Amino acid sequence: MSTIRKRGSSYRIEKMYKGERYSLTLDHKPTKSEADRLMWELIESTDASMPPDSFEAVANDYIKSKDSILSPATIRGYRSMLKNLPHEFRNARLKAIDRKRVQLLLNDVSSRSSPKSVRNLSGFISSVIKSVNPEWNNNVTLPQKKVELFYVPEKEDVKKILEASKGTRYEIPLWLAVFGLRRSEVLALETTDLRDNIITVNKALVPDGNHNMVLKTTKTTASTREVTITPYVADLIRALPEGRIFNGNPDTILNYLHKTQDKLGVPRFKLHFFRRFFASTARESMGDVYVEQMGGWTKGSSVMKKVYDYAQKREAEKHREEFAKRMGNMFD
Repeated sequence: MSTIRKRGSSYRIEKMYKGERYSLTLDHKPTKSEADRLMWELIESTDASMPPDSFEAVANDYIKSKDSILSPATIRGYRSMLKNLPHEFRNARLKAIDRKRVQLLLNDVSSRSSPKSVRNLSGFISSVIKSVNPEWNNNVTLPQKKVELFYVPEKEDVKKILEASKGTRYEIPLWLAVFGLRRSEVLALETTDLRDNIITVNKALVPDGNHNMVLKTTKTTASTREVTITPYVADLIRALPEGRIFNGNPDTILNYLHKTQDKLGVPRFKLHFFRRFFASTARESMGDVYVEQMGGWTKGSSVMKKVYDYAQKREAEKHREEFAKRMGNMFD
C-alpha cells in the first residue's frame, strides 16, 4: 500500500518495493486508489536501462565532465544529490521537466532539508539541464536563508585543548589547524614541507568519489602559500620520521577533538572552526589582506567580513557591560 504525506502545498506518495523506495510528488491530494495506480506505473516504468535523455543519464554525463575540474568533495555532493532524488524525477526525460515540476520537487525537499541544501539542489538541477539546454531558466522560489550564528572558539578553550593534546599524535594537526590550515592540507603535509619555521602549503589530501584518499592541489590558487609557525611546533615536526606528519584515518582527528572537548567541558566545535579562531586572532596584529594570504582565502573573502562582524559584536557586548557596570556604581 502506498503512503500519502502532505508536504507544504504538495503531496508526496511513497512505496517500498523489493527493497527500493519509490516516491512521487503531486500538486493535489490523490485518492488511495490513484496513489497505488501511480506508484505501480512508476515502478513498472523504472527500468535498469535508463533513457539516454533522462535526467539521471544527463546528470551522470555532467558530473563526469566536471570530475577533473571540481573538487572531490563537490563531486561527492553531486552524486549524493542525484542518488537521493526520487525515481520519477531521475528517470524523467529532460524535455518532460519544466519549472513547475522542479518547484514541486524543491517544495518537497524543503520540508525536510535546510534552505542551503535546497539551494544547492536547485543549482545542481539547473546546471545539469543547462548542460544540454542553455536556454533553460530555473526561475523557482527558494526558501529564505537562515541566519546562522558565526561561532568562534574562545582563546581559553583553544589553549586548554592544545595543552591536553601534548604528547599525542594529534598535537601537531591541532596546532596546524590553529595556524589556519585546512584538514586536507594538514593531511597532505610532509616533513620536507618545513623550512626553518616556515611551512609550504601546496597540496591537499582528500577523498575521491570512491572514498579513496587522493593527493590534489590546494582548494584555490590563493590556498598555495607559506605559513610561519612557532619554533615549538616546528621542532615537533622536525622530530618526526621523514614522510607525512599525520598517518591515519582523518576522522580520528575530529573524534579526538570532540572527546577532548567533552573531557575538558568546553563546547564542541569542528576542526574547521580553528580557522575562524586563527582569522579572528590574527587580525588583531595584522591587516585583513595578510590574514587572507596566510589563511589561504581569496581576496575579499566573506569569511573576513564574518570575522569583522564577530569582532564588532564582541566589542559592542564589552561596551554594554561596562556601561551597565558604571550605571550600577552610580547608586552604590
